[in-house]
Amino acid sequence: MRIEKINENVLKVTITLNDLEERNIDLGSLNYNSPAAQELFWDMMEKAEEEYGFASGESQLIFEASPENEDGFVVTITKVDADGEFESIQKYIKSKYKNSELKQKKKKSKVCSTLKIYCFNNLDDVCKLTKRITAVYQGESTLFRCRDSYYLLLSGIATGSQSLEIIMSEYSVLVGNPAFFEGYLNEYGEKIISDNAIETLNTYF
Repeated sequence: MRIEKINENVLKVTITLNDLEERNIDLGSLNYNSPAAQELFWDMMEKAEEEYGFASGESQLIFEASPENEDGFVVTITKVDADGEFESIQKYIKSKYKNSELKQKKKKSKVCSTLKIYCFNNLDDVCKLTKRITAVYQGESTLFRCRDSYYLLLSGIATGSQSLEIIMSEYSVLVGNPAFFEGYLNEYGEKIISDNAIETLNTYF
């Protein structure tokens, strides 16, 4: 796997057939939702951050794959700033696909979601947070544990809810690219509380 930095917001990643073979991935059946493919993309993002400090933060990431030659393919990763993220992504996608193709793509994956994922160092911090936001947060919540950290998934945060974000930042770190990371947690993490995690923690802890 070779990573090239095009600019501050764009990376080019060359993935060879040898890279796929090492991970027991068949190119013909490569699917984003498969565990092997998710692990490959997770390794790719970790390597990009180690080599170039390329972290998504609160930005959205756009992945575009194209064949390089018979030996593999290239993935272009574009980071879109959060300030107008949805509008920018819409314009990018519409320039790449016809309307009919766009409709099919929307059915398969969400371009932008209200989902937000927060990483905690320990369960105590999660419990302290839930006691502070249980009266103000309205939405779904799920709790995972993965690699000695805890992850709280929230969907339903109102846009512009600055006070809630300030409270969240006191106890946790916002995870970038939530749609991708949610898949990773579902595959490699341990789901501790599936539904109403905030209410459950606040009641029993």
